[in-house]
Amino acid sequence: MPKKDLSVYFKEHGFIIPNAEIYGGLAKSWDLGPQIITHPQVLEASGHLKNFHDWLIECRVCQKRYRLDNLIDTNEFLNFLEKEDKNNYQMKNNCSHCGKNDFHPPRQFNLLLSTNLEITDGKENMVYLRPETCQGIFVNFSAIQRSTRRQLPFGIGQIGKSFRNEITLHRGIFRTREFEQMELEFFCRGEEGEKWWSYWTEKAWNFLKKIIINDQEKIKTLNLKNEEIPHYAKKTQDLYFQYHFELSINGVIPEVIEVSFGVERLMLAILEDSYQEEEVENSRHSRLEKRQILKLPPLLAPYFLLKFGSFSVAYEEGDIGKSYRRQDAIGTYYCLTIDALTVEEFSADKPNPNYNTVTLRHRDTMKQEEKRININELGNHLNSRYQKFQFSMNQ
Repeated sequence: MPKKDLSVYFKEHGFIIPNAEIYGGLAKSWDLGPQIITHPQVLEASGHLKNFHDWLIECRVCQKRYRLDNLIDTNEFLNFLEKEDKNNYQMKNNCSHCGKNDFHPPRQFNLLLSTNLEITDGKENMVYLRPETCQGIFVNFSAIQRSTRRQLPFGIGQIGKSFRNEITLHRGIFRTREFEQMELEFFCRGEEGEKWWSYWTEKAWNFLKKIIINDQEKIKTLNLKNEEIPHYAKKTQDLYFQYHFELSINGVIPEVIEVSFGVERLMLAILEDSYQEEEVENSRHSRLEKRQILKLPPLLAPYFLLKFGSFSVAYEEGDIGKSYRRQDAIGTYYCLTIDALTVEEFSADKPNPNYNTVTLRHRDTMKQEEKRININELGNHLNSRYQKFQFSMNQ
């Protein structure tokens, strides 16, 4: 097949799509799934070039910069947004760094990260690193719909890197310039917007409850007021997790329902919810020891099952105890142990009833299964345990 025809074939069937084609495209740029580099006209059309900003305020004395909404309470910030003359805003709080109350007037700080495509710098060569994964979905909507032959309603999901030029970076992975996003854009007819809004907000809530399993009191929802919602939205609900120090997750508009999760913040919420410390008795040395445990949902555990060999499992001390502790600390759900009883066919010249059997120890209870498990039955046994933890979006 000629190369020209091959390119048409790739595009027609959705394998390789020219980047930002509806805005003239970027030279030599192709989407195998949307690119990180984003055409400026895409962000101009979406309103990001004009509206994607935070309000920044800077101390005149020590040059410390703050996001204004992090320095004042919510009501005061909303009052500030309603002011026409923002240059004369009087900050009531002192700078937390130097203690002075001498600030420059608040100004808008654009969160987009830019770069140049050509050898020489210039505004005409400027492009941006995508601030969200959803822009590529919208730009490629027609190509995806055409290649998949979908009819409304349907959704397009994506997981990938996003970038934001944040004013302040703090609290570990909670706020970073480069982060991972999971987003779903669900397209529907306008009259069905409210129905699908309710459907997907419930799905997002149920998803969180499936993975935040230890303290669900820390999760709550908040419907944002009109002045608080993003520039591109008509209606927004945030899902919050109470960290040891706030999880903002979810933006939605009728006609297109968007469910968006930041992977780093979600990961931080899961780890904080799962991590526990407890004291356990070491009977051999008659003392209490600290046990670190990561009570992850089994489907999120790095290992559902880990195999040990050549241990005695009559007690939880010594080498086997230390091995168990290490696996508890990373969330391994089951530990399987092969010991002497597994491999010895005869004991004292008598058939060994435990020959070809193994022990299975549970992370949360630290207890072995009541009966040793025959290796030939192990697959079915573990599969039955694993199946009950399967997560379904229909639940």
